Amino acid sequence: MSYSVALAFEDGVTRFVNCGPMETVADASYKARINIPLDCRDGACGTCKSLCESGEFDGGDYIDDALTEDEAAAGYCLPCQMVPRSDLVVQIPTTSDVAKTAAAAHPATVTAVERLAEGAFALSVELDDRDALAFLPGQYVNISVPGTDQTRSYSFSTGADSRHLSFLIKYASGGAMSEYLAQRCAVGDRLELTGPMGSFFLRESSRPLLLLAGGTGLAPVLSILETLAAARTADRPVHLIYGTSFDTDVVYTDLLDEFTTRIPGMTWDLVVADPATTHPNSGYVTGLIRPEHLHDGTTDIYLCGPPPMVEAVRGFLDDEGQQVTHFYYEKFTPATAVPDQSAEPAAESAEPTEEAALVVDTSPSTPETEPAAPAAATTAPAAPHGPARIISRRPGDPVPAIEARPVGYTPPAPGGHTAPGTRTAEPVANIAARPVGFTPPTPGGHAAPADRATESPAPIAARPAGYVPPQVTLAPRSPAPTAGTTTTVSLAGGNRSETVTSAPGVVSGEVHPAIRHSDAQFDARMALELGVIELTMGRLADARLAEFRMLAESANQYIERDRFLDPERFTAANAQFHEFLFRCTGNDSLLQAYRMLEVTQVMNSVLPDARWVSEDIVPEHLEIVAAFETGDRDAARYLIRRHSEHAKATMRTALDQQGVEAAS
Repeated sequence: MSYSVALAFEDGVTRFVNCGPMETVADASYKARINIPLDCRDGACGTCKSLCESGEFDGGDYIDDALTEDEAAAGYCLPCQMVPRSDLVVQIPTTSDVAKTAAAAHPATVTAVERLAEGAFALSVELDDRDALAFLPGQYVNISVPGTDQTRSYSFSTGADSRHLSFLIKYASGGAMSEYLAQRCAVGDRLELTGPMGSFFLRESSRPLLLLAGGTGLAPVLSILETLAAARTADRPVHLIYGTSFDTDVVYTDLLDEFTTRIPGMTWDLVVADPATTHPNSGYVTGLIRPEHLHDGTTDIYLCGPPPMVEAVRGFLDDEGQQVTHFYYEKFTPATAVPDQSAEPAAESAEPTEEAALVVDTSPSTPETEPAAPAAATTAPAAPHGPARIISRRPGDPVPAIEARPVGYTPPAPGGHTAPGTRTAEPVANIAARPVGFTPPTPGGHAAPADRATESPAPIAARPAGYVPPQVTLAPRSPAPTAGTTTTVSLAGGNRSETVTSAPGVVSGEVHPAIRHSDAQFDARMALELGVIELTMGRLADARLAEFRMLAESANQYIERDRFLDPERFTAANAQFHEFLFRCTGNDSLLQAYRMLEVTQVMNSVLPDARWVSEDIVPEHLEIVAAFETGDRDAARYLIRRHSEHAKATMRTALDQQGVEAAS
């Protein structure tokens, strides 16, 4: 029996190969003339190391130097050794160009074009070589615009096994594809599709699903739903929140209702940003995300919409303290005067700048005035929603007007929606409260507290003569990502934080447990520091306290209010500040336990290009020193807990910033 293996390259191109019984993925790839990275072919060098996103396989024989146990447990594999036991999706760590392959071109014929709403068309096509095009639900293709030399990127809205393919396309006045559909498109027109492409696709999993769609970002979500329905997915909670700007943007509600009958356990909600909406929910998709949809962070989230929507959802999850472990997104950049407002306030969805318009103009797959990402292109299956209203006309004929809403008509409430504002979010646990009566002392010249022991504790040995603190190696700056590349923010130990694939008009990304990994490192550091208080409080000689203060001031010099002046040097100096107390204990085992943490590696990986830092970091460094100078154990414990929370907030912001900059 043979299996289909999807090879997903860093530039978004996906190629499919058939792998026979007992045939390795590498051998099948080379048969198809796809040169994935390879050297030894014996599982000894690790050159072909890749990540298996879904499916089962026999990993074969290899040595630990090529693939560690931890990497194998995280899903990494060696294509030169792996033999599929099911269909696979494998992320190949190179571009399609390096692998000497490219996305395939597929001729197609227009079979239907339907104007669904004032701002949305559905385009259906039939491929000459349908069997030659395999794609993953959520992916997109580039479509040539007849009569021009331009192409546009649109996501499939039909399932991967559908014989006829459809796309949901946002109308923007003056856009190349928009004007073609509105003025010239006729059944029988010839198009060329190139693909499939994109890293936004449904992963194999049994975890709960939360699908978020903004405007025509509904397209890839429809493809995902069709795939789930065809697979008869059961016992897996699936919830969709679909947001639009206005009532006139809402499409396919009948199809979404039908999916709830085909996918057991599926529910969905609709929200419209316009306050004058006649639908039950007015606002943004974030207003309908509830704790029960996240299942304590185990939910797989798939989000497709405009950039402000993506950032609003990410900010909402952070603000609510919800650290989901599998978060996939795709965002498109509207270049129209009326941006989609389905997820965030209009103030965040500003009209594109002239610079943005110029970028769109020079991109072969991005319209000058219409959304240019796969999310901007969506489709719905033709069969489930009834007979299509075909618009077949000659070039130059007037565009039929959309029938006005009947007087007194009220749109039905799909799925029984609850009004926004009824959400009852569970409060996020706060860190320990400041001890009663504690006031941070002014650094320097502190009198001992009244309850301090009168006997003088034995001082810890002074720094040995000639001792020089070890240098901390600074992480090299990574070049800014360019279109057609993939940027991965990697944390020590193989934990990925975010992978961003950037192409003209298309930005896809995925966020995994790295935020949790980062938080865990700071929590572990805090736990050790709380313990080291008991070994050092009241035992530091004046010379040691002076050194502690000097290290705090050394780290602080690289911060001004809430901005990093030099994050790399701050990380180095900060590492010495936090290690100081462990060196003072004289307990080598405790010091080594602290050094085994990956805090410094994580900071070196994430902070080199960071700008924002919690403005509490600087005073907290000095307040911690002051607590040791006064011997105030309770104050020190409180400050270390609070400092850890502000450090985590700084890291989360830096991780988000890296994702945004990689996508820009």
